[in-house]
Amino acid sequence: LGIKESTLSQIQEYFSSRPVMRSYSFPLCYYIEALKKAGGDYEALSQEEAGEYLSTLKGTRDYKVEVRKTTLGCLDCNQSAYCDLSFLLPDWASNEEVEVESNLFSIEVKLLEMGWERKDFPMYNKEFRGLVFKDQKLTPKIWQNIKWKLEPLLETRRKERLEEEKRQRRRDRESAICDFYHQIARETMGNPFQHSKVDYIVPKMDEVLALPSIQPLLEEDTETVTNEQWIQVAPDVRYIVTKWWRDTLEQLVDSLERDTGARSNEANKGDEGTLDLTPENKTEEAILASIEALGSKLSYATSVFRCGDSYHKKVYWFPHNIIHGLSGHYRFGMSQLLDKIRPLDSVGQRLVRRLLTDLKLDPETARSSEVVFEDPTRKNFLCTRCDESVARYMGFGELIEHYLDHAKRFNDVTEAVRTSPDSRYQPQAVNTELPRIVNDHDWVSRDGLLARQDDNETKEAVLKSQGNFLTGGLTDPLYHMDGSGPQFDLLAEFFDANALFGGTED
Repeated sequence: LGIKESTLSQIQEYFSSRPVMRSYSFPLCYYIEALKKAGGDYEALSQEEAGEYLSTLKGTRDYKVEVRKTTLGCLDCNQSAYCDLSFLLPDWASNEEVEVESNLFSIEVKLLEMGWERKDFPMYNKEFRGLVFKDQKLTPKIWQNIKWKLEPLLETRRKERLEEEKRQRRRDRESAICDFYHQIARETMGNPFQHSKVDYIVPKMDEVLALPSIQPLLEEDTETVTNEQWIQVAPDVRYIVTKWWRDTLEQLVDSLERDTGARSNEANKGDEGTLDLTPENKTEEAILASIEALGSKLSYATSVFRCGDSYHKKVYWFPHNIIHGLSGHYRFGMSQLLDKIRPLDSVGQRLVRRLLTDLKLDPETARSSEVVFEDPTRKNFLCTRCDESVARYMGFGELIEHYLDHAKRFNDVTEAVRTSPDSRYQPQAVNTELPRIVNDHDWVSRDGLLARQDDNETKEAVLKSQGNFLTGGLTDPLYHMDGSGPQFDLLAEFFDANALFGGTED
């Protein structure tokens, strides 16, 4: 613009058209030239004159706002005779810019009388702007001279607008179909997914839009797709979704069998029926029966999955493994999501089976609903390898994570000692030469109870005993006020370990 930034900040608000021009505004070139001229004039004035100049700009600006409001009000009331705005112009406002705006309003009224809409005005067209932005009064003769030039431009713009509106209506119909489609997907997947965002894991919309029954909905030029129309085509879409969901559950079951080995509870199918997934069973009823059978397979307490990301340490059962993938990971398709949420390996499976046995449940028949509770108050599983004075109650999933984390820490420490640069140990030292490190949470080579499940009465007694233990440690005569002593060391170890394993100081 060739003016100072401080000058621009002073004058710019008086040239902005947003509060006034609701339909369109002056072309950008007019706006830039107006800023240049006003900025140059402002900088050439003294401080006192500059203040008066800004007041004049503000008065002009306020006047234009009122003229625009009045004109639009008259147009809304179909007062088409309201074309000549000269009687409203004060002496100081009779300048070229106001004349241009007055001329524009007059042309707008005449075009609206002819049946054109404001949306038909091609304000982006240079030729159109040249015809309507003139600093001369719109006389009947001038109007006849420009009218025949405006009409083809308006006609072209109207055709463009109608085509664009037609394309937009199609996009709206596609959007309505997409919403219906995702709703069917959530209904097919079940209640846990009612509020999940499933658009990037279900089959692509192109597959749905290519259905022969969907094509008439796209081709019929209507504003949207109604519920009545959707009901007619919903069975075809539901068939696609049910097949996809059946295939997804198949992948989950296959991953369990492949990663953990064939499970002995495969034989327990008395309440599951026969799982027949042959290609001949393509009816929706057969697919739904397969989904039910596969869901039953995934409901075992030993069907445990774990996230592959190091910052997600939780274990999951179906369907919460999928829900975690939807909320915690962005993947392009269900296959990528399932690659991230993998079943526990054979060692982890052995842990789960040991825990179930210790809890007096049959690993071959126990369902996840028997040990996995949503209610946090039902966290009543206690690790029996931890000191009961400081052990915390956990859910079954937390109990599994507790042992897996201990195993990882033990392996990391063992490896750190083996590769220690300490001169007392050779880098390639054999295990017998290393300091003895004991994993008291080892469930593979050590026998003994891993966990127990307490009732509410026992849980309250244990929590009370733990509270007395911690309180008593702080008042013990052996406790040193400088923060040392056996009790303090035990408390520090408890809080450090508790935080490391995902607990809280509470």
